[in-house]
Amino acid sequence: MKAKKLAPIPMESILNGRSDIRKQMGVFVREDDRQWLYDQYEISDDIVDEVLKCAHISASVDVFNKTITPVVWEED
Repeated sequence: MKAKKLAPIPMESILNGRSDIRKQMGVFVREDDRQWLYDQYEISDDIVDEVLKCAHISASVDVFNKTITPVVWEED
């Protein structure tokens, strides 16, 4: 397989209000990390879940000036 680069996409176009990719993303804590939080600080899963409800995915304003180049994999 080889990688084929597609046309660059401005970050602004995937982070704007209409097609904001962050709406498709989520924040989570792995089970191992949840266990560590409990073992170290006695933070229960309920508390972790409540904190996650307050979490947001953000992007720096500087990123709007950049582009990303998507890649698709093709058979040789």
